[in-house]
Amino acid sequence: MPNESNSQYRAPQPALTIGRYNLFLEKLLSGRPLEKLLEELVYLIQERQPECIASVMLVSDDGRSLKHGAAPDLPEFYATAVEGTEIAVGVGCCGTAAATGHLVIAEDVDRHPYWSAHRELAQQAGFAACWSQPIVSGSGKVLGTLALYYRKPRHPTGQDLLLIHESARLAQASIEFRQAENHRVLSEAITLHLPVGLIITDQDFRILEVNPAFSQITGYPADDVLQKGLSAIISKDDQGLSRYQNIISRLPGGKSWSGEVLVSRRNGERFTAELSFTALRNGNDQIERCVALISDISERKQSEEMIQYQASYDLLTSLPNRNLFYERLNWTLEQCRHRDRSFAVMVMDLDYFKEINDTLGHDAGDELLVKVGTRLNQSLPRRHTIARLGGDEFGFIVTTDADRDALGTLANQLLETVSQTISIRQIRDLKISASIGISRFPDDGGTVEQLLKAAEQAAYAAKNEGRNLYTFFTPEMHEEARNQALLHQDMRHAVKDNQLELHYQPIKDLSSGRITQLEALVRWNHPQRGMIPPDLFIPLAEKTGMIREIGEWVRSEALAMAGRLHQQNLLVPIAVNVSTAEFYNHNLAQHIVDQERQANLPPGHLMVEITESLLIRNQQETRNFLTTLQQADIRISLDDFGTGYSSLSYLTSFPADKLKIDRTFIQDMHSDPRRQALVKTIIDLGHSLNMKVIAEGVETDADETLLCGCGCDLIQGYLLARPLPEYDITRFLAGHNGA
Repeated sequence: MPNESNSQYRAPQPALTIGRYNLFLEKLLSGRPLEKLLEELVYLIQERQPECIASVMLVSDDGRSLKHGAAPDLPEFYATAVEGTEIAVGVGCCGTAAATGHLVIAEDVDRHPYWSAHRELAQQAGFAACWSQPIVSGSGKVLGTLALYYRKPRHPTGQDLLLIHESARLAQASIEFRQAENHRVLSEAITLHLPVGLIITDQDFRILEVNPAFSQITGYPADDVLQKGLSAIISKDDQGLSRYQNIISRLPGGKSWSGEVLVSRRNGERFTAELSFTALRNGNDQIERCVALISDISERKQSEEMIQYQASYDLLTSLPNRNLFYERLNWTLEQCRHRDRSFAVMVMDLDYFKEINDTLGHDAGDELLVKVGTRLNQSLPRRHTIARLGGDEFGFIVTTDADRDALGTLANQLLETVSQTISIRQIRDLKISASIGISRFPDDGGTVEQLLKAAEQAAYAAKNEGRNLYTFFTPEMHEEARNQALLHQDMRHAVKDNQLELHYQPIKDLSSGRITQLEALVRWNHPQRGMIPPDLFIPLAEKTGMIREIGEWVRSEALAMAGRLHQQNLLVPIAVNVSTAEFYNHNLAQHIVDQERQANLPPGHLMVEITESLLIRNQQETRNFLTTLQQADIRISLDDFGTGYSSLSYLTSFPADKLKIDRTFIQDMHSDPRRQALVKTIIDLGHSLNMKVIAEGVETDADETLLCGCGCDLIQGYLLARPLPEYDITRFLAGHNGA
């Protein structure tokens, strides 16, 4: 962009295109009658503003009234009625504009006082708004008026005013031209009022005349360029200058040519300009003059470049986006098919990126994407392509021969690049990992869609195999993806067809030995596939949004089960899990409260389990959610404690009744003193915050004894029982707690 010192050379962008100015100029020089010129001007305005009807009226010879100038689309009865309109204030828009010499705007003629005598006429013609601009000569004399009529009330925008002003200047030039007695007066009338630069040259392209707009655009005073060639302003390194001159020299008389050229301002700055040339030939078909119009289109070019950039590049990371990736992938595919060569496509997903977004916030997630994208771009050889495909997904086009060993080496390099520690926001030395899927042409597909889909399926397989690794596509992956799609379709019928069921795992109070709580765990009993593990369908439900329907069913069924236990005097609180994906429903807390009240249970017998990630998702919203539940005597348990990214300070900010230690801390605890110390610390922390502590994943008597010694309040795990269906858990409760 130019600095402020160049701003004096900037010209406003014309409301009419340079091509239309050129056409009008040709007709002006062709000797057409004034009425035809004004009629052409009206068409120009209506082309630019299709919703308006334009007209031009001229001041009568006695200067007292207005007469017809041009109005090709004005209703005939209306044109007849306004013929001879008096020039006076209050006589419509045109009479007033001619009398005052100023623009008159009636955005609603039904309410404007100037239209009181002509309101019926306007209604008959269907006009609701009228703007009238006086056409004023260079000496200040009113020559006529330019009127724009609209069928709806309307107030002019800045662009509308520019159109009116420029059109009035063209009308002025036309009228004064026809009134002029010699060519010099004509030249001055045209050149002084055009809002675009005008250059007149001789047959050898030496500049004979320029107008003030030319000087404003280029910074050159007329004296600096007169009698000089076009090379004085067109950048000397523009190789097209001689070509332009050859084209113009072959132009037939009255024809024009337009093109974009680099033009130099007087201060040396270069800008893109649109040039439109017309060759004027004599009777011997020899060029006598060339007329060129010049317009600064650098801002338009910058806007076009910005639009093109936004269409092809990711605004967050500045990497190519999915559109450009597809374009380059398609080009690579065609080149390799033609040359019988191979190449590879890689798709990378960051591991646990959703958890980082949920716990640290989207700003931190965006910062992570920017830094990872920069690292990957710097580490990838330039002959390959990297793109951000969306979210935390990056795509790569590896244009060298797709040798498995070489691809494996490159994939490991990318994984190592991602795994290097990174600092974002309040976390220093954050370590992340990624999963990469690789597909190869032509082995894994012959189209862009097939190759990209194969790479995505391979990336999904890499995640399932443990993450932080790469996987090549295999045909079996396609079958697995197909199964996932079928599972998704079947899941739509799971709730309404009663395919879901709840199993309940008991939780024992260590001090009393009684079962004091149950956790409800959903199971899917598929009619053809049998029992589908929750770790297979729950992530799919969260990804597709179906978790909200499943979550509502779980709460409803758990409350119904509690009612049946209550009838048998076996009632204990039942805990249900709330997925982070359900939290997008801002009315979730009140909906849970309503469900619990409709169950007509004694207070305190529904517990909601949330994970750490929910605490940081939206702190105020989460606090409101938990407070609403607690005020309704619905208890809160913090599940899987220690596995998220949350700060311990969050525990003091959010209401919770129980804290559940994740099973990963309990495993092998009795053989690992450091793990024992960590568990003891978590228990003490929970107690200091007035929370009871539950240990899950307890499988041995040794685990129970050790936890009891650490002061743990409750335990849950296979030592007591696996999750049981309703009939079995009812018998278990009756046998353990007594009827």
